Amino acid sequence: MRIKSLKLLNFRNYKELNLDFFEGINIFIGENGVGKTNILEAIYVLSLTKSNRYGTNLDLINHQEESTSLIGEVDYLDYLKRYQVDISKNSKKVYINNQEIKRITDYISNFCVTTFMPSDIDIIKGSPSTRRNLLNIQIGELYNNYLKYVNEYNSLLKIRNDYLKKLNINGNMDFKYLEVIDQKMIEISLKIYYFRYFYVSEINKIIPVVFKKITNISNLQLEYVNNLNLENYDEEKIKDLLKNKFKKNLNKEIILGMTLNGVHRDDLIFKINSYDAKIYASEGQQKMIVIAYKISELLLFKKIKKEYPVLLLDDVFSEIDVKKRNNIIKYLKSDIQVIITTNDILNIDKSLVDEAKIFKIKNGNIKTKGGVKNVRRKSNKSL
Repeated sequence: MRIKSLKLLNFRNYKELNLDFFEGINIFIGENGVGKTNILEAIYVLSLTKSNRYGTNLDLINHQEESTSLIGEVDYLDYLKRYQVDISKNSKKVYINNQEIKRITDYISNFCVTTFMPSDIDIIKGSPSTRRNLLNIQIGELYNNYLKYVNEYNSLLKIRNDYLKKLNINGNMDFKYLEVIDQKMIEISLKIYYFRYFYVSEINKIIPVVFKKITNISNLQLEYVNNLNLENYDEEKIKDLLKNKFKKNLNKEIILGMTLNGVHRDDLIFKINSYDAKIYASEGQQKMIVIAYKISELLLFKKIKKEYPVLLLDDVFSEIDVKKRNNIIKYLKSDIQVIITTNDILNIDKSLVDEAKIFKIKNGNIKTKGGVKNVRRKSNKSL
C-alpha cells in the first residue's frame, strides 16, 4: 500500500499544498514548527478521518477558513484509488473515487497507515482508554466490520446506562427492557471479544521475535486484560459470565448509573519476562517496546491484507543508539513505503537517506530531491 500523491486545502498551516511521494522512503526535513508533523497528520486523517493528535476536527481547519479538504491517490494491490476527506465546522464527508461513502466505517480500512510519534509512549504509560482506542483503530483497519460492532456496542451502552439511571429514580420501571438490552450487548460483545482475542494472539506470535532482533531482549508479550478473567476465547463461557455479571452487579449499577463490566473496560498490558512494562521498564525500553509493537503491526497487516500499510515516523530515530537504530532500519528496507520527519538529517542513517526522496521545508516552501533509486513497481490499474 502506497500513497502516490496528497493535496491539502486549508489544512493546519497549509493553505494549499500538492505533494508526490516516492514508493520507498520519504524524508521531510525542517525546523520545529514549520509543519512537518502536519503532513503526517494529514495522511493519518486521510486514512482514519480523524487526527491522532489532541484536539478536535475544527483544529485541523486553517484558522482563516471554514473547511478543509484532503485528497490522496493510493496504490493498493496494483489498483489506484482516490480518497477524499472534507471537514467543515458542521460536517465531515468522505469519498472514494469521487463517490460519497455514507458511513465512516465503510471508508476506514481501505487506506491503512501505521504511525510512530513521540506521544505514542502513552500506549504504555497512559490510561486503559488509550490502549482500548489503539485496539479499536488497529483492528478496525484490518476489519471494518469490527468498528460497526464497536459503534453498536457503544450505542447500546449509552442506552443501558441511561436506563439504569431511570431505574434508580423509579424502581417500578420495566426490568424486562433491561434484559433485552443485556442480551443484545452480549451478542455484540461476543464479536468484539473474538476480534480482540484473535488480534492479540496474532501480535504475540510476532512481537517477541521483533523485540529480540531490535534490543536482544527476549519475552515481550501483550496480555489482553478483561474482567472475565479468560485467557482464551470461549463463546459459551463468555455468554454465561456476562449474564452472571449483569445479574450480580445490577443493584450496584442502578445506584451508580453505569455498566461495570464489558468490553468498554478492557485493557492491554505489555510485559517483559512477565513484568508490567509500565512499572518496570525504563522510558528508553518503553520506546523500544512501542517501536517493536508498531513493526509487528506492519508484519500482521502484510499477513492479512497482503501488503504493508504506509508507515509514518515522526522524529523516531532521535535518542536511539546506533545499534538499535540499525536493527530497526533492517525492517524499513523491505517493501514498505515510509514517510519520516526530522529536524536533523544526521539523526537518520545514511543508507536510508541515500535511497530516499528528500523534502526540505523552509519559510512555507517545500523543495524536493532524490526518490528515483530502487523503484519497486509502478501501478497502472485504477478503479
